Amino acid sequence: MIYLLEDNLTQQKRIKQYIRHIHTFTSPTHLLSAVLKDKTPKIILLELEIKGVIYAGLQTAQLIRKNDIISPIIIVTTHCELSWHTFQHHISALDFIDKSQPESAFAQQLKSAIYTANQVLKRYDKKSPNLITIRNGAHLVQFDLNHLSYVSSNKGTHYINVFTKKGVSKIRNTIKTIASSHENFIQIHASFCINRDFIKQYLKSEKIIELTDGTLLPVTRKFQHHLIQFKTPTIRT
Repeated sequence: MIYLLEDNLTQQKRIKQYIRHIHTFTSPTHLLSAVLKDKTPKIILLELEIKGVIYAGLQTAQLIRKNDIISPIIIVTTHCELSWHTFQHHISALDFIDKSQPESAFAQQLKSAIYTANQVLKRYDKKSPNLITIRNGAHLVQFDLNHLSYVSSNKGTHYINVFTKKGVSKIRNTIKTIASSHENFIQIHASFCINRDFIKQYLKSEKIIELTDGTLLPVTRKFQHHLIQFKTPTIRT
């Protein structure tokens, strides 16, 4: 996922020529809301001056870094004189792209920066496994918490479904047991237990949890307090 903070619509259009799938924002507040809800690593492009405020982009980057130290940040601006400030503000910018340079040079640098950012994200995706051991009947099986998003009951059986990036595994266990097996697990329903790292947002009024992959799961009143107890940061009323 790629996000862009740019209040100049002409510049938005210019950048979109080279990056097809990109979410654009003209407001730092709206961008922050979106990127903080997206729990997956992402690429973020920032203009430094927004609506006449020269340091708006840097301030936005600092707020992002308080919650996300992984996602590559690329500065795309005409304020070359502020390049040193990006280091002083400790935002770990991957690249600093001058919008006033010739179009061919601009396009080449932008494409190169996006390519490098994608390589960074690929390396992150191959991070060390965070393995947990779960009982499967009389046996033990291991799952990587980095890939396990949620668990559901298998109605009418003594089995549960474990959903990971690699697919679905059926094991002999219970939702209640899984929920108490690791601090990351939150039971939200008699039939569902989620990994808190995969929460995108909690729609409180609709009693629905959305996961980072778009999966929607119901939350029942009995288990609603679990989300507050775990201080879920994405509650929306």
